[in-house]
Amino acid sequence: MKEKDFMQHAIKISLKGNPFPNPFVGCVIVKEGKIVGQGFHEKYGENHAEVNALNKAGEKARNAEMYVSLEPCNHYGKTPPCTKKIIQSGIKKVVIALKDPNPLVNGKGIKALKEAGIEVETGLMEEKARKINKAFFKFQEKRKPLVILKAAISLDGKIATKEFDSKWISSEKSRNKVHEMRSKVDAVLVGGNTVIKDNPRLNARIENGRNPLKVIVTTKKISPDYNVFNDSNFLVATTNKNNFSEKKFEGKVLELKTANNLVDLKTLLFILAEKKVSSILVEGGSAIFTSFLTEKLADKLMLFISPKILGNDSIPVFGFLGFEKVSESPELKNPVFTKIGSDVLFEADLK
Repeated sequence: MKEKDFMQHAIKISLKGNPFPNPFVGCVIVKEGKIVGQGFHEKYGENHAEVNALNKAGEKARNAEMYVSLEPCNHYGKTPPCTKKIIQSGIKKVVIALKDPNPLVNGKGIKALKEAGIEVETGLMEEKARKINKAFFKFQEKRKPLVILKAAISLDGKIATKEFDSKWISSEKSRNKVHEMRSKVDAVLVGGNTVIKDNPRLNARIENGRNPLKVIVTTKKISPDYNVFNDSNFLVATTNKNNFSEKKFEGKVLELKTANNLVDLKTLLFILAEKKVSSILVEGGSAIFTSFLTEKLADKLMLFISPKILGNDSIPVFGFLGFEKVSESPELKNPVFTKIGSDVLFEADLK
């Protein structure tokens, strides 16, 4: 195996963790061309990837090389500094994909390792390592959450029939993928119509999955009896706080009204960032998708395209956008198509 292969493996295993609000980090210890220890950051407050890998390697870590997908920390937080453990282990070389933008780290880990006489290299597979932590980097650098628009659509771009029936446009494999996605984001956001028509739970129904904060954006009054309100892990953004006077909504409602009596999405994203929400999965419906797109608030588009045709009288994924020329449409970058069961997942960056 080559250096690139070891870093690729570190990046791959990092995704096994669920470390919110920390980033995904994977680490591999290599001696004489063989992996002698590996680990990833499993959960917030628990050992970091480097410590888990060193614990697996034991004495074999002495004079070995470490490949880690993000700069090791050099400060006391929920756990002691990883640099201290690395230095004590006798590691001779550390290869780091990229620097940690967190001001508490940001080069300090690299500096500590070098001062201890350890050889340090940076930049190996930097782009790929950054990609798996897009939300973390955007939040650290801009203090804004990463916004992903996700929808299941028919071949003709519809998300439901004219009677608002959408069960099920996508395949079971696609729906399982969505549960995985929910467990990897900090919040899931839907409009009031989606709550009323679909009555979704918006949880992550997978083993050891972390349930995201449920954010409901609505101008309407909604009963507290809907599934999204079955626990306290929700937030309502509305134009009229008086529509949510029931006890269940105490401390859970934000009144954010624009001049044209719509929910102020920009302010909502700012407030969510203040609550340490670094990633949001927007799941509908059409009006919400359209608002995020026209206000240029979304970073990524994910469409599960199914081999079904619903017709012109069905509900489109996007509503009126007002484009007069093709050149006015949003620019989609880095498109990727992945087959999932009978569906095709289309992913692209919006900006």
